[in-house]
Amino acid sequence: MKEFRSTEILDKEIQEDARRKAEKLLKRADIDGQRIIDETESRIKTVEAEKKELYAERLKNYSNDLDASLPLEKERFLVSFQNNSIIEATKKYISSLPEKQKEQLVEQLLVHYKPFLENKKLSVQYTGFSKASAQTLIEKNIGKQMISSITERKKTGTDFEDGLYIETEDKSVMCRVTLAELLNGVMDTNRFELANTLFRGRFEQ
Repeated sequence: MKEFRSTEILDKEIQEDARRKAEKLLKRADIDGQRIIDETESRIKTVEAEKKELYAERLKNYSNDLDASLPLEKERFLVSFQNNSIIEATKKYISSLPEKQKEQLVEQLLVHYKPFLENKKLSVQYTGFSKASAQTLIEKNIGKQMISSITERKKTGTDFEDGLYIETEDKSVMCRVTLAELLNGVMDTNRFELANTLFRGRFEQ
């Protein structure tokens, strides 16, 4: 009977010891859990602050870049607008001219090529003009009997392709004496004057 009580007491001591250890472990778990939560919240706040600072800096840089690029984009737009407006206005003017005046413009350009074409047999193609007009332009400005062949060139749909396409018989020289070349020359040498006339000085050059 005494032995039975001793065993019962021992069981109770074991259970009590186990209970205390369990409570201690649970308490420690609560403490560790709270510490992890606190550390996590602190880390989240730190990361959040770092990200806010990072994105604030990126936003500032983007804003600065945007502010810096706007004047440049504005300038590019104005230059493009001016250029396109000048080209369209010049094209419209040339297109409105009678055929005889267009021939005279082509003739002015042909004169510039004369030193490269003199005393050479020429193969000539014409577009937008009559064969007689093309032949007259060559004979008048380069010389009679210099045309080895003269044929009409089929239009391709390119802007301002009307004019003469001349190649020397030895193929050493090829010239495009066209309204398109004339337009390019006008744009290269008289762009400022054209812009000033068209916009009346409203835009800075």
